[in-house]
Amino acid sequence: DLFKEVGNHVIKPLKEIINKSDTLFISPDAVLNLLPFAALSSHNSEKLLGEAFDIRILTTGRELLDINKKIDKNFKKSLVIANPTFDLSRKVNEFQYSNESKNKSQQRSRYLKEKQWPQLPYTAIEGEAINKLIKGQLLTADNATSIAIQKESSPKVIHIATHAEFLGIEEEIENPLLKSYIVLAGANEPEINEDDDGYLTALEITKLDWSGTELVVISACESGKGEIQNGEGIYGLKRAIAVAGSRSSLLSLWKVDDKATADFMEKFYQKLKVGMGRSEALAETQKEFKNHSITRFRHPYYWAAFQLSGDWRPIDF
Repeated sequence: DLFKEVGNHVIKPLKEIINKSDTLFISPDAVLNLLPFAALSSHNSEKLLGEAFDIRILTTGRELLDINKKIDKNFKKSLVIANPTFDLSRKVNEFQYSNESKNKSQQRSRYLKEKQWPQLPYTAIEGEAINKLIKGQLLTADNATSIAIQKESSPKVIHIATHAEFLGIEEEIENPLLKSYIVLAGANEPEINEDDDGYLTALEITKLDWSGTELVVISACESGKGEIQNGEGIYGLKRAIAVAGSRSSLLSLWKVDDKATADFMEKFYQKLKVGMGRSEALAETQKEFKNHSITRFRHPYYWAAFQLSGDWRPIDF
C-alpha cells in the first residue's frame, strides 16, 4: 500500500510525459535513492512500474555518456566472495552447519546491537552456484578477506555474499563513507590481524581500481543505503563503487533473507549467462519471484530489495 501511495505521488504526475515510452531512465536525488522503483505503482493502475517500463537507474544523467564510451573487453577473471569466517580463531568450516541452522530464516545484517556477526549458511551455496556459472575465482571462509578484495584490480564481475551495514545518521562520523561497509573474514575479532580488521568500508572502495569491472553485486543487507545529502545523492557503497570505476552495481535497499537471496542471485546470473542485459535479467528474476513456488517469496520484500544502477546491457562472459 505504501509503495502504491508513493507511486501516486512520484510517478502518476508524469503520466502525460511517460505514457508513450517503454523505457525510463531515472536519476534519483535525496531519499528517492531508497525507493524500490520496480515495486512502485505506475501511471497504469493495473501494472507496477517495473511491469510497465524497462527501468534504468543512473547516478546522474552524465553517466549515460560514460556508459556509451567504448571500452576494451575485460578478459580478467571474475571474483566471488562468499561466507567469510567471521571468527578466524575458531576456524569454522563453511559447510559444517546443522540442518537446524540451514532451516532458520536469517537476515544478512547485524542482529540488533550484537557485536558478533553470525554465519550465513546460504551464502556458501550462493557462492558455489554463481562461481560455477561465471567461472571466477571463489574465495570463502578464511580467504574471504578485505585484503584479498583490495589486491584484485578490475575483475570482470565482483560478487560478495555476506553481511553489510549502514550505521545511520545518528552515528556522528566525519566522513559519511565510513558509515557503510562490507563484513568479511575476521570481523568478529578485528584485533587479530593488524593489517585487516575484517571490514571493507565505502571509503576504502573509492581507492580501488575497478575501472574495467562490469558489475559489482553486494548480496547483503542494506548495501544500497547511505547518508542522504540533497543535491549530492547518497554517500555509501553505491557512490564508492561508481567512484572506483565499476560500470554498474546491484545493491539492496533493506534487510534481506539469506535463503531467498541465494535463490534470487542464482536465477539472476543464469539469465546474465544466456545473454540477457543486466536490467532485463533483474526484471525477469523479479517476475519469477512474483510467481515463486514458495508463496512468501512472492512478496515485494523478497524481490524488490535489489536495485541495479548504471550499465543495463549484457555482459560478455
